[in-house]
This record gives sequence, C-alpha cells and structure tokens, in this order.
Amino acid sequence: MLASLLFLLPLLLSCQTMMETDEIPAICANMSPCGADCYTTCDNQCQCDVTSMGEIPFPMYGGECQSTGFCESEFLHLEDCIEEGGPSCPTMLGTNEAVERFSTFDVRIDVRTQEEWDEGHANMSIHTPGLANNPAVDYMDKIGGLEDKRILVYCRSGGRAFAASQHLLKWGFKDIHSFYHGGFPNLNQAIREHSEDSTDHPTRAYCYVTGPSDICPTPLPISDISSVDDITKLGRNIVLVDVRSKASGRLSNAEILLTDKERRVKKFVKKLNKDRDVIVTFCNGGMGAFNGAKRIMEHWEGAIYFVDNGGIKDLKKLSGIEDI
Repeated sequence: MLASLLFLLPLLLSCQTMMETDEIPAICANMSPCGADCYTTCDNQCQCDVTSMGEIPFPMYGGECQSTGFCESEFLHLEDCIEEGGPSCPTMLGTNEAVERFSTFDVRIDVRTQEEWDEGHANMSIHTPGLANNPAVDYMDKIGGLEDKRILVYCRSGGRAFAASQHLLKWGFKDIHSFYHGGFPNLNQAIREHSEDSTDHPTRAYCYVTGPSDICPTPLPISDISSVDDITKLGRNIVLVDVRSKASGRLSNAEILLTDKERRVKKFVKKLNKDRDVIVTFCNGGMGAFNGAKRIMEHWEGAIYFVDNGGIKDLKKLSGIEDI
C-alpha cells in the first residue's frame, strides 16, 4: 500500500501544479474520464485533468476505466466495433452508407500518406497523414475546433481509419464515423459509379469528391459558415438566390427563383446585373439548393455555390446577412 502511494505522489503533485497554474487545455473537458489512454497514466497534455466524477485527479482513477464507459477492453479491434459497437467505437460505415451520406458530414478526414493523397483525393477533405499512429493533438492546426462536428474518417483499406478514429474519440471528438469497407479508392469509385448511373448526375457526393467543374457547383456547407464574412469572401459581387418553391420569411436582399421551369431559369440569369460575379443558392436544407445551382449553371458563366446541410434558418442567424 505504501509503495503504491509513493508511486502516485509525484503524479498528484504534478496534477496540483497544473491545476494551480490553469494550464489544463479546454479540450480536456470533453475527454473520457480516463484521459487519452485507459491503460496508462499521465501520458498526454490532459493527463492531470480533474475528472467529472468527484473531482478525482486522473492518476487516482486507476482501474475504474472499464466502468466509466470509454474502454471495454485493453485491445479494441475493428471487428469488435463492426459486430458489437460500444462507447469506445466510432460509428462504422459500409460502402452503401458512406456513399449515401458522404455529403452530409461536416468534415471528411483522409489519413493516408502523402503519396496516396497525391494519387487522388476528395476535393473537400482534410489531409492528416499519420493520425492513425499519432495523438490527435498533433493535428490541431488542421482539426482544432472541430470537436463537435460530424466527421467521416477514411484511409486506403479501413485499418488506419479505425485507428485514427480511436485517437479522435480519445481526444474529445464526439461524432466520429469510420469507413471500413476498403478506403478512398473504393469509396471514390462507388460514388462516381452511383452518380453516373443516376438520372440526377452529378450527385452531391460526386461534387464533393471532384470539386467544382462545368457540371458541379461548389458546395458551401453550413458548417463552414460562421459569419457573413464566409460568404462575402467568395467574390466581390454576390447575389443570394432563394430557390424554395413555397416559403415564408425570405431574406429581403435575396433573389427568388423557381427552378422547375427551364425558361424561368434562363430568363432569371439573363436579367441578372452584368456586374454580378458569384451566385449562392439556398433553400431549407441543401438538396434544393444543389439542384437549383445545377440548373442555373447551365446558363451562367460565373462562380456558383450552394448552401448545403442547412438553409434559410441558419443564414438568418448571421449578423449582416441582409446587407450583402
């Protein structure tokens, strides 16, 4: 007993020093009560955070990890999460789910090597090579502030995506989805085939992968819009276009376009002021804005964006939105 207390003494003193100097990062508050690793102690910058259960310093928490809901076993395998799931597991996604939901995520993280990335990658994705082997804190320059976002993680075959997902969960990221049916090459092919076989080609997922083109408007996810500046920076002369068919509470400065008739779209574009450089479409959610943008770009030569995964209610919350 005495030996155990002597072992813990320097750790407790370290914790006290950190708490007295207020050096505990804010991310610690989002972490598992057991810290970044249930089976080691004081191994990361959150090591001495005070847990939410009785303000017990982390090193004293010891063997309680398995009952706190973060770690079920010392070695958690990908197969365990696919078959059973659990509080330590990311949401596991197969191909069909990933294809269908690809555009709905706030963030897509690619953890492949630089060489693999250079061979081909999704246009709207964040590259974090090595995240499968390193703590998430090493990548805060790229993913800091995304702790509450809905995140899809993928690699080349599934294993690294799972490991990286574990690192994200351990560092306070809450809504992590791991693609395990292969990796980006498989997902990329499936998204393209699904779109090209569709009567609505290109699909939103296709445009998220390929980026803007002569058939793809540029996605503008609502998660990327924190202020009106995120819209005004898109160009000098922006026109907001409301493509909802029936709705109240419109923006006073937005143009209104019913895109169900080709002649209306053509007439609308012709009437736009010649000094307009950028069109941003929106609706209630995102699909209508995407379809509207696709129809407009058939007659429009400038840049065109569509607000996705959100719409009019979100835009109305932005200060100065009606001054654009």
